[in-house]
Parts: sequence; C-alpha cells; structure tokens
Amino acid sequence: MIATGPTPSGPSILQAEFSLTQMLDRPVSGRIFFEQVIPDNLDIGRPDQVGLVFNRPIITTGRNKTSSRFRTRILTTGVIPSLHVDYKHCKIKQYHKEGRALRTETTINDTRDFGINKGLNNLPALREVGFFANRRLLGVQRISHDPITGADAFTAVNNPIDVGGQHAAGLRFGDPRAQALLSTLLTFRLHPGGFTNADLRTHLAGLLGTDPDTRPAGRATYDLRRLRLHGLITRIPGTHRYQVTDTGLDHAMLLTRLHDRLIRPATAQLTGPDPPTRSPLHAAARAYNTALDRLTRQAGLAT
Repeated sequence: MIATGPTPSGPSILQAEFSLTQMLDRPVSGRIFFEQVIPDNLDIGRPDQVGLVFNRPIITTGRNKTSSRFRTRILTTGVIPSLHVDYKHCKIKQYHKEGRALRTETTINDTRDFGINKGLNNLPALREVGFFANRRLLGVQRISHDPITGADAFTAVNNPIDVGGQHAAGLRFGDPRAQALLSTLLTFRLHPGGFTNADLRTHLAGLLGTDPDTRPAGRATYDLRRLRLHGLITRIPGTHRYQVTDTGLDHAMLLTRLHDRLIRPATAQLTGPDPPTRSPLHAAARAYNTALDRLTRQAGLAT
C-alpha cells in the first residue's frame, strides 16, 4: 500500500506499507508458533536487534546517536496478540491473521530514515527495504524458535529410518539402551583415534550393569549400524574404527542431559512415594488437580 502526495518536483511517497502473508496448512500449529515467538522476541526492539532487522547501523552514544525510540510492544487487543517493533518513523507489525496466516507488515512513514528521497521513482529501492525487513524479522524468529526443524531433528533420531535400502531402528528417548548408547558417544568423542566394536561393548556393559564378556559382538555391530545410519557416527575409511560426528555430539549432549537432569528428577518429584514438600513442580501439579476436581464438581460430573 502506497500513499502519495504532490510536490513541486512531482509525486512523492508519504507512507508505504509492505506486507507478507504466509498461509499455514496447520493453523493450530501456527498459532502455537506465534504465541511462543512473542516471549522469545521481547528484546527484538533493542538497538542491536533492530539494526539487524533493518540492516542499519545503530549509534547509541555520542552526538550522532540514532534518534529513535527502541522498544518492543505486545498488544493483546481482544484475543489476537500482535508484535510491534519501532525504528525511527518506521514500524513493523506482526500478528496471526484470522487464525490461518502469519501476517508481517512494515510501514515506512519517512523514506529519509533509510537515505532514500521521497520521489515516487525511488519506490523500487523502498520496496527492497520494506520486504527485507519483513524477511529478516522472520529469519530471526525462525532461528529462535523453529518447531518444524526441531521436530524433524528429534524424530530423525528417535524413529526408525531407511537409508539406501538399509533399515535402522530408532534410538527411542526413554529406552535405557538408547540412553546408554548416547552416553558412550560423549566419551568416544574424546578419542582422537576413534573407537571399535569392543570399545562399545565394554562401555555399554558398564552403563547397563552387565558383563562385557557375555555380550555378543553381533549386538554391538547392530548398535554401530544404527548409529551410523542415523548420522551420529562415521566409519574411518580403511579401518574398523568409528568417530562421533558433530551431529552425534549435539544430539547426545542434548538428549542425555534432558533425560538425566530434567525428565528423571521431574518425574521423581511427581510420582515418588514422598516427594519434597517444597517442590514447585509437585505444588503446581497438586494445584492443577485441585482446580480440575473443583471444576468437575461444579459441572456436576463428580461421582
């Protein structure tokens, strides 16, 4: 949308709005994404972040500091939240439109904020600025929160896969053997010469509490194969030794720590016979169950 006005030298641009509407094939997932994007990007209005979005140098001190109000506004008019970012006389607005699309709008009220004259002939240059800001904001948000990429990465390890006609079982998150395998990768990453089938059997036996001499080599071969097909390890050419890949290290660090430091302690607090009396998680669960029981009684569903 372009608003123009007359000048002695011809039509000029008074205001320009450049919008990007992305239709979503899963509207519910889109709403969840945007609602998560809002708290993740409360600092998007800071000078360093605004400078990235608009590709402009921001000077925060001295006589020539950038004249602008740096802020992020979250508006919740009705039930549709919207994200607002200001830069000089320019504003970006983003919201979940009609429950089916993600709408990003950049409105430029003074072209000189970007070193562009107001003449209508400069519209192509202004369009590049507006659409660049839209794309850059979405890029920042995608980096901070991308559920699709995260879900794909998680299922790629946990689910069975077929690579070149070869089938590999998944490393299921809650499986003790899968957790033990991921833990061994953290150790083997430190081995500059890689590791062997025998090394894997020895370390797995220690983690699983079994005798390595009683574990068949074929079982370790099966584990090496699925680790390799999932891209977590790679075979050193010309040898029977393996190295942990960067992807393997990243997944092993995340999944083992998530399991050992979050899932198990949290589950213990919720299901233990005598959970800590001051546990915030236990208190929250108790409050939730109390509220649910109260709602059930009010609805006349209690037996």
